[in-house]
Amino acid sequence: MTYWHEALKGASAADLNVFRPVIFRPAHPADRAALEDLLKREPRLTIHDQLPTQLLELVKAMNPAVKFTLAELKQAANAHCGSVPSEDYGVWVHYPWSHRLVHLLDEQEFALVRTDRNRNKITREEQATLGTKKVGVIGLSVGQSVSLALAMERSFGELRLADFDTLDLSNLNRIRSGVHHLGVNKVVNTAREIAELDPFLRITAFLEGINEANIERFLTEGGKLDLLIEECDSVAVKILARQKAKAHRIPVVMDTSDRGLIDVERFDLEPERPILHGLVEHLDLSLAAKARTNEEKLPFVVPIIGLETMSTRMKASMLEIESTVGTWPQLASSVVLGGALVADIHRRIALGQFTRSGRWYVDSEELIADGPRNHDSTAPPSPDSKASLGLETMTAIAEALGGAAPAQPLSASTAEELVQAAIMAPSAGNLQPWRFLYHDDRLLVFHDAALGDSQLDDGRLIPAVDMGTCLENLRLRASALGVGVDIRPYPTNDQRLVALVEAVAMRPDTDALHELINQRCTNRRKGDGRPVPPDAIESMRTAARGVAGCDAHVITEPEHLMGMAELIGEAERIRVLNPIGHFELFEKEMRWSAREATAGRDGLDLATMELKKTEEVGFHIARDRKAMDLLAEWDGARGFMKMTRDNFRSASGLVLISATDASRAGLLQAGRAVQRVWLSATASGLSVHPCAAPILLAHHVRHGSGRGMDQAHRDSLLALFQQLCGAFGLQGHEPVFMLRLSHADAPTARSLRRPVAAFMHVNQPSPA
Repeated sequence: MTYWHEALKGASAADLNVFRPVIFRPAHPADRAALEDLLKREPRLTIHDQLPTQLLELVKAMNPAVKFTLAELKQAANAHCGSVPSEDYGVWVHYPWSHRLVHLLDEQEFALVRTDRNRNKITREEQATLGTKKVGVIGLSVGQSVSLALAMERSFGELRLADFDTLDLSNLNRIRSGVHHLGVNKVVNTAREIAELDPFLRITAFLEGINEANIERFLTEGGKLDLLIEECDSVAVKILARQKAKAHRIPVVMDTSDRGLIDVERFDLEPERPILHGLVEHLDLSLAAKARTNEEKLPFVVPIIGLETMSTRMKASMLEIESTVGTWPQLASSVVLGGALVADIHRRIALGQFTRSGRWYVDSEELIADGPRNHDSTAPPSPDSKASLGLETMTAIAEALGGAAPAQPLSASTAEELVQAAIMAPSAGNLQPWRFLYHDDRLLVFHDAALGDSQLDDGRLIPAVDMGTCLENLRLRASALGVGVDIRPYPTNDQRLVALVEAVAMRPDTDALHELINQRCTNRRKGDGRPVPPDAIESMRTAARGVAGCDAHVITEPEHLMGMAELIGEAERIRVLNPIGHFELFEKEMRWSAREATAGRDGLDLATMELKKTEEVGFHIARDRKAMDLLAEWDGARGFMKMTRDNFRSASGLVLISATDASRAGLLQAGRAVQRVWLSATASGLSVHPCAAPILLAHHVRHGSGRGMDQAHRDSLLALFQQLCGAFGLQGHEPVFMLRLSHADAPTARSLRRPVAAFMHVNQPSPA
């Protein structure tokens, strides 16, 4: 070991918790003796003696109307000291942690000079009033900036500081300190800063932070606080501190260091005021102290911070937590601004100049801005301008068919039963894009492009799958009724007319899958990881092969499933970063409340997403397109990949449905196979969740224009598509859809359906 290693090992650090300076008054014999002893035993002391300059400032402060020459000023300073030698005048202050000995004016004269430039923003009388105030600060990150601002204005008589944490290197992005203070308690660090600014200020330290055991002492010992400034991270302490402050009628102020949010609660003037403006009244506040995980804390955090009012960068950053960033960001500029705002509010409260409660934003980006940028992409993309399919249009298409009347008429009541089954089929975003016209003893099945088309689906794979599942339900119901039907896909060149359904004399065999039509649903809940039984795999393959040219391919190995999770998650990430994909998911498809879902009976009810509280919060944040624009700029949003990854960790398998015929009619048939596989999985007791983003988005690039996507995302999707085909060993088959399989509990909620009357129109002439 080298000499310097030995020296470092043997070196001792100063007492980490020392923060009070030692003040010596040479005029007192005991202090003089103690000072002399200090000088003898501390050879490392650095002595700072600028008392003559302070005396010159003192004379000017005491005589503001006099215009002194320098000589006159020095003469007045000497006269002020009288016969007292300069070395004996005032005080000597020892800072043990820095080995400094500083010569200063004594407290009254020191305070007079140090606050002289406050006047008359703060008058001498107001300064004296402020000097009687007791202020408490909980949390010394933002709280350090607040405390220093209070100290610089000398706007308190006692400052109580509480924080259990120590200074880390990552804190130095916003806490004014030096690297030599790393590892020092934040209270000690702040108290030292204040002592070096003004050694006469009284600091009371709570190095253990605030808890149930000491909160009363913090608020009342030595006299009740005049103001509590709460800047801690703990939800439990935030609530506890306000409950106790309210009981003692102590006002509370908080800054969040985002958008300059200032929160004021005047419990001194409004003793019945609900804490946090009533934002957490609906919660069981006793649970706050028991909250340990983010899931448990978020019900309290979300109403306190207000998701809708956060800055765009904070929203975007929150979506990256535990992905590309460890925790929420704070900037020195925001923290310093918060310190200034809180210090200003404290002064006005203390002087009776401000009496309101409420929330205010001092958002510099809004107050000082260039105005909206021309290239701002936050406006949602224009929705498709297609008109919804009406009765008049459907009737015109039906009448243009012509042809002889069917030999076997389809009754209106049977047609309605078939439609009732058909509308229970799955559809992208649960938008239910089908329309039915009963006309001339036949049933016509239409696709309503105004609902079912996606601007990221030029290849029109989504309508094929949607309408294929619908037609398979219709066919299965007919088999259960013993009604023979002929389903002719795309009988004209008009793609809006998907199929013509006519009755035939032949009685079909009953297909047992019809029994699962009303049981089938999307279940996004996590599973228990049990493998898919071999007979279930065989049943799904048989179900898919029941449609000519279609097949089902199953992956069950955990390592392969996790590989597919990465692939699917990346495709989902690309989708939400894309402005069109984002708009279609968050605005067109999502239903954000039970009331909204019930009113329309369509779309994706948020409850069906089976989100943890953290994920639900993330979804609400992700709805903000401006935040997603930032994530796109940062190439972020990997939190969506994490959600997919988490879901696949408990999955049992992944099934891909393919077709040999990639034509329009072939893809429609493949949609039938998708429904058959889904029903077969349901029959086997498996939970099913569609996860086809890599196929659908790549289809848009491969068979459509790829419009609305940048080249980098097009290239990524094609690469993901190749990986997918390789993982399933597809040869000569077109991948159409994928379903994640799990053994899971029943879903919390199921997607709703609109009634038959919303879809089915009758244009049948009345019998004569």
